[in-house]
Amino acid sequence: MPTTFVGNPAPSFDLPCTRQPDPTRGRARLLDYKGRWLVLVFYPRDFSMVCPTELIGLSQRREEFAEHDCDLLAISCDPVELHERWLATPKTQGGLGGLSFPLASDLDGSVSAAYGVFEPRQNLAVRGTFIVDPDGRIQYQVVHSLSVGRRSQEVLRVLSALQSGGLCREDWMTDGSHIDPYTVLQPGNIFSHYYMDSEIGAGTFARVYLARDLQLDRPVALKVFNRDCPVTPSSVLAEARSVAALNHPNICTIYAVDDTAGLPVIAMEYVQGLSLANRLRGEPAAIDELLAIARQIAGGMAAAHDAGIVHGDLKPENIMVGDDGLVKVLDFGLARRINRVNATELEETSELGLAEGGDGVFGTPRYLAPEQTRGEPATFASDVFALGVVFFEMATRRPAFAEGNVLQVMDRIRNVDPEAMAAEAGEPFTPLLRSMLLADPTRRDVAMRRIVAEIDAVCESV
Repeated sequence: MPTTFVGNPAPSFDLPCTRQPDPTRGRARLLDYKGRWLVLVFYPRDFSMVCPTELIGLSQRREEFAEHDCDLLAISCDPVELHERWLATPKTQGGLGGLSFPLASDLDGSVSAAYGVFEPRQNLAVRGTFIVDPDGRIQYQVVHSLSVGRRSQEVLRVLSALQSGGLCREDWMTDGSHIDPYTVLQPGNIFSHYYMDSEIGAGTFARVYLARDLQLDRPVALKVFNRDCPVTPSSVLAEARSVAALNHPNICTIYAVDDTAGLPVIAMEYVQGLSLANRLRGEPAAIDELLAIARQIAGGMAAAHDAGIVHGDLKPENIMVGDDGLVKVLDFGLARRINRVNATELEETSELGLAEGGDGVFGTPRYLAPEQTRGEPATFASDVFALGVVFFEMATRRPAFAEGNVLQVMDRIRNVDPEAMAAEAGEPFTPLLRSMLLADPTRRDVAMRRIVAEIDAVCESV
């Protein structure tokens, strides 16, 4: 029998329920609550000693739950007829005297068992409380002894903390405050087991801090997602976990992925140096340095592609050039693992980036591949195009698609002229860009490993 549900989809149910307070409704289904929060309360018996006070307490706070966009539903193994009689019986006679939410009947205990709160010997549900989010995932669960009642104030306290993102103080109902974990992200403070040093970067999705891992005594780049992050942090954390399996000198190592301290964070290798974007703004680099950088970027991306990882947002800002010349590709925030066996049947990209000019377009506009500007998902071929755009910028010291607004930039990308761009970039990048910047992704079938080999061949001839 499952015992831990937090973070997982709530087991589905479709149960008969009382017609109070809604006389038009005779069943309660999990699907009925999709898009809203739900406090799901299991209780053992109608006409019991403890249940009336807790159910009435929840009912009296119905408006407070409504302010949190939250519904209430109680479930027991008693029949609907007994629920109805209990509701109609006055409080002075052990009844409820009416409730502001329905009671559902789980006669065979199957739903209670699915939630891990069924006691088969007594054929009843034990006192379980679950908070289900609008996506149908359980975000809180607790099971009380049959003789211990629940407090509606406690349920509201947890619900408020889940919705606000603040950590849940025991006494917040008294002083009206939460512990805001974002306030800890200041130099000199300790967050989880990291000593915060300074903020070193900020973007649409997250801020990056230089911190020291106090457990392993090493510097880390701590990426913390913004409170108003337009992506689902859990989806990015899941992708970061897959990227963490990559082990390559030209890919920034992910040390840890965690959200137990109240914020979703990624602890990464700290690279001391400049982003490629900043390096290109400095003194012009010699051709051998440019080739060394290009070869390392392609090498890192080849390793990612070999592992089935698409970056999806490759750009100079996501490439670090260390003080020692070592290049690291980082921020696979738009990456996703894809099926190498059937790479043509990709799922739609969702919740992995900020829409720019269309609901389906994700990533940094001037580094998108033509297919991405049409809302199609990023593929290996998309990364090849983005790398070609990066190479063009390295060769010319200017962005390939910089002029105009977002829509104009995307139109220029869709009508890219690879021959003209290759000629403008000049040798030794011309042969590479002719194939990397093709508008049709089905023709842009050059593999990252081949790009590495071609750069190696150029290096040998220089």
